[in-house]
Amino acid sequence: MPLRTTRRSPTATASYVSNADTTASSPQDSARKVLVDNEELLLRVRNAPLAVALKRALTDPVASWGSIKSTPCIRLGPLRSGDDTFELSSRAAGPNGDGFEVLTVGSIACSPAELVSVLCAREESDYNAAMKGMHGSQFIYGSVVQVLDGKQSQGAMPDSHQLAVRTGCFARSRMLARNEQWCFLEYFQPTSDAGTSSADTSQGFSVSLLSLPEKELAAGKATGGRVDQLDGVTALLVVDTEPNISGEEGATKLRVMFHALYKGNEEPVSGQATDKMVRIRLQGMAAGIPRLPAVVRRRRLGTQVFAHQSATAERQNSEAQNTRCVSCTKGLRLSALMRVARRCQLCAYNVCTSCWSRENVETFNGHLSAMGVCKRCLEWVDRCDYSHVQIGDRGPVEVIDDPVPSAPRSVMGQQSLRESLAVESTKNAAVSVIKMLLDPSKATTETTYSSSSDAESTDSEEDEDEEKYMTAVGEYFQRRAREAPAAKDCVLSNAQQRTYPLHPMDKASPSAPVPDGESERLECITKFGLMDLNEPMPELDIICSFLGKELGFFCTMITIVGATHQLILSCTIPDFAQALLPREHTFCQHLLMGDAPFIIKNPEADVRFYNMNPVTRQGVKYYCGIPITGPNGIMVGSICCVHSAPMDITRSQYDTLVRFGEIASKIIRVKAEAKLWKRRYGALMRNCTKIQPKNDTSISEITEDSPLRSAR
Repeated sequence: MPLRTTRRSPTATASYVSNADTTASSPQDSARKVLVDNEELLLRVRNAPLAVALKRALTDPVASWGSIKSTPCIRLGPLRSGDDTFELSSRAAGPNGDGFEVLTVGSIACSPAELVSVLCAREESDYNAAMKGMHGSQFIYGSVVQVLDGKQSQGAMPDSHQLAVRTGCFARSRMLARNEQWCFLEYFQPTSDAGTSSADTSQGFSVSLLSLPEKELAAGKATGGRVDQLDGVTALLVVDTEPNISGEEGATKLRVMFHALYKGNEEPVSGQATDKMVRIRLQGMAAGIPRLPAVVRRRRLGTQVFAHQSATAERQNSEAQNTRCVSCTKGLRLSALMRVARRCQLCAYNVCTSCWSRENVETFNGHLSAMGVCKRCLEWVDRCDYSHVQIGDRGPVEVIDDPVPSAPRSVMGQQSLRESLAVESTKNAAVSVIKMLLDPSKATTETTYSSSSDAESTDSEEDEDEEKYMTAVGEYFQRRAREAPAAKDCVLSNAQQRTYPLHPMDKASPSAPVPDGESERLECITKFGLMDLNEPMPELDIICSFLGKELGFFCTMITIVGATHQLILSCTIPDFAQALLPREHTFCQHLLMGDAPFIIKNPEADVRFYNMNPVTRQGVKYYCGIPITGPNGIMVGSICCVHSAPMDITRSQYDTLVRFGEIASKIIRVKAEAKLWKRRYGALMRNCTKIQPKNDTSISEITEDSPLRSAR
């Protein structure tokens, strides 16, 4: 079903000039958005006693705080864990009590990288989405004025640190007041590990926040005198990892501490927020911290592929037409008149109203969609690992355009195929693959079995033929780079939405979907004996080697997917050749659910794959599957390409993968048909031997026109 998207348009009360500046330019640079140099900004951060103030706030007696309350937050993690709460404390500060400070302390079950992406977003859309999620309608709009990485600072700060200048506008806190604007400096610093010389974000981090005068910004701020400035505010947010007392593998819990301090103004200043306005705003900032789990949850959901309505409606015998809730086993009424069930849009099963909730899903560019999800799926979502998911990886996987080369690059296939042609044992197979690549109608795999005595040629003639082949291959890939379909026309199966339900699973048993035509597919595999192919296939080895080297995959294999196992016919890792893998622990079973190439980024963050052996044991972070088809276009296997890090596939690479999928399909069909014919021919010869004494006819005398010959 189409996603119902909530597009947030900022409630602008003033005009904005916003463009993030990521260069370390000087204050005299006319293009610079911040009128203070970076050295001065770093000096302000280092001189601010933020850590001292936080330590004092944490160690002060409870009685010293004027107000203490517990705020519940959504629970991330297993359902059996207790409710999560944050403790919010506030009190007056300063010698005269004109100031104010707040302290928020609580725990979140997520990885540090997830909080970093929320709190220290580089893109303006992600920054506004996070602030809107934390502060709701009170937040109007903000800008990312400047972002400076440690690598850009020319040694002024460590490489893993980040300095940013941001602005944020908040709705007025009381009637007849003006809206408020906070211009602030943000400094991100990972927690240093004493055992190593480099900082490690996985151990925690801190974010320092300091107010900047509005006059020090040349862009990214509200203009027109419609806002009051929040000056004199300093804050520190510290995130530390907590010990895993539950003993559950991968269960990470973070302790979050947020402290903000405002010292107060001696006299009211025109254009600045009053002490009361700042006090209310600090309380709002502290109240936004317990909403961090909700932002994390909606981003986790944004990495999932939800089910299309056809996953249930078009499958008459689908298990998704269940009459009992898959979460609590309660009986369901599915009639239109008395319907007391809801459909989970992630697993596509029916659940009761008590086990169903409407959740916000954050996709790319911070857009929100409301989706119905069951409790069981939420638990699956929280079991996944999101520590390696980049912000740009949210949303459906897409094929991208080819980059414009800054310098001439070598033509694809030159090095890999040249190496195969240079080796005598693989030369004939390489010639066969090249012929099928250039002209599929003329090529067969018979070249592989041709004897060297069939055609005598000199070394110079062989070298000349090799150069002709390589020249033709280079021209082919250059032509295909121009003629390959546009990126938007490259079809990927189950990328936008999933066309099949997710079967029940646990931590050790992944979901194992079965395609509609499974019986016909298995019948084709059995008829041609594809699961019994054990002869060497050098052509497939060349294809795997080519794709692995030219496209940069860690491992490439060509497989046949049987009823319970997956047979590896060829692999760039020789030890895997002829291995049988459990089908439920393979990506290719999900490729069978479509009719086009299938790509997955960060499978550890996808509820379909997070508990598969290749993910948990081999650390696979990327999968690309290309269909291998048998007779009548029935999908029998795949070209399986995996990598240890997420990748992007360009339009020309997509075209190459599809082309080699066709070549591999033909090679397997020819080999399987040859083996089938040999088996039938052997049976025929045995029958001929039995009947030979009766008609006194030798086998060598059987002609093409004889009934025995035609019987094959």
